[in-house]
Amino acid sequence: MADWLTPQQRSFNMSRIRSAGTKPEVRLLALLEAMYPADEIVAHPPDLPGRPDFVLPEIQVALFVDGCFWHGCPKHGRIPEDNRDYWEQKLRRNRIRHRLVAHELRNRGYVPVRVWDHELKSGTREARRKIRRAVKRAQLSSGL
Repeated sequence: MADWLTPQQRSFNMSRIRSAGTKPEVRLLALLEAMYPADEIVAHPPDLPGRPDFVLPEIQVALFVDGCFWHGCPKHGRIPEDNRDYWEQKLRRNRIRHRLVAHELRNRGYVPVRVWDHELKSGTREARRKIRRAVKRAQLSSGL
């Protein structure tokens, strides 16, 4: 489907998309607060690689919530037909960056966990499972 906006209009629209305080982040925060005390959750720590959306610093778990479109979800991600090469490269770079960030976090003793937006929309069972598994790994590696 062809884009009906001019490049300038599309650029303006894209520049308005937030990177913090999004609906998926709010959903993830609500889930985390249902699982852990609020004072154990830190949002957007600037000192960690990749700037995780949330961190459980006491147990060293770094959490990211990824939008299906922006991060190329295998179930729901769709590459736009317009400017397809750009989007394929962008999503490829995102995946490479995710791997590098995960490696850097592990080197610092953190367990990274990525939750897809759709895992927070359609019930939270899968997201809870991912978080619990990451917490268990972190506790095992730290001897807690």
